[in-house]
Amino acid sequence: MKIKLIIIVTGMLILSAPIAKSQATLPKVKNYTRGKLDLKIAPFGLNGNEIKIGQILADGSIELEWPDIELAAIESSDLFMTPINQFAGFPLCTENKAEFSKTVKIVDTNVIFLYKKKKQVGSLFIATQKEMEDNNGLNRHTQLVLGSHISWFYSDGETAIETKCTNHLEWKTSYSFEEVTSLDIHFKKGWNMVQHTLLEREDWKEGDKAGSLPKKMSKSSISNLPENITVYVNYWGK
Repeated sequence: MKIKLIIIVTGMLILSAPIAKSQATLPKVKNYTRGKLDLKIAPFGLNGNEIKIGQILADGSIELEWPDIELAAIESSDLFMTPINQFAGFPLCTENKAEFSKTVKIVDTNVIFLYKKKKQVGSLFIATQKEMEDNNGLNRHTQLVLGSHISWFYSDGETAIETKCTNHLEWKTSYSFEEVTSLDIHFKKGWNMVQHTLLEREDWKEGDKAGSLPKKMSKSSISNLPENITVYVNYWGK
């Protein structure tokens, strides 16, 4: 695979804001029947490092309460943190000269789990459509679904970056295209909500094999959920 990297820096801004304990309101889950459950995340692993962030009520309403945390008090928390420069495309995007705070480290919550009596019984997927859940993972022998999903990041400092990264992806005669990722990120210290959007995909075919790859993506800091976002429940408890 040939990869050519091009960076276009459009701007950069450092923000200052107090740590917020709560952030955004999630829409009510439709036709919810699982009763009151705790909401927890595990950005620093399971086995006691789970963090309670709220609850889902019997009527499907969701209450979020993002707590202040002390990284030093969480065992091996540094192993889970990622330098912001990697999130922004470094070190591959070596042409990026933005002077943002590269010492900041972040961690993605990835999944919001459902707990009943301290037992994990399900998860939430927050997106424009549930089918986007199949986009996760490295299996690209599927047709990617366009749309957005939401996750929260914890940042140990304040930083912001607006960047566009273009990668040339090529494999034999199957595909040759420019993959473009746009970032409009403004992180404060604490919890930050991010909208991940797949805007365009590149379909490919090689013999009897076929699939698709991300072609145009964006990652943006948001303070309020878009109106087209839905909360989906995956339940595996008894």
